[in-house]
Amino acid sequence: MSKHKHFVRDVDTLASETCVSGEIDTGTSTSPVTVLTPTSGYKLDTRSVYIGTDSTSGEIEVKFPTSNKLLGKIYCSKFAMVTLDGIRITGGTNESIQISWSGLDTGAKIFYVIRYKEVQ
Repeated sequence: MSKHKHFVRDVDTLASETCVSGEIDTGTSTSPVTVLTPTSGYKLDTRSVYIGTDSTSGEIEVKFPTSNKLLGKIYCSKFAMVTLDGIRITGGTNESIQISWSGLDTGAKIFYVIRYKEVQ
């Protein structure tokens, strides 16, 4: 009989994470659009990114603009959406996340969801 005690800890990782979502109307917005800014003195630690669009042409990027870390990209002539689960890309202190686009269909819409934690 083993003297070691084994236990399973019930950890809800989503309880310590949050997400932001929204829709960008490229007919009324100008690229790039800042979609998330951390609390002063903190960093955004991303956990997943979803990007969807109704455009059939052009490109969409989600990135940390200062460090130029790319979180996700769609080549709209090939894909209408992309889900990137299980990523972990951390921006710099006070660095926001931006969505930029080029060559999209007139009046195209972009839907996004970004799951993240704020860390010091």
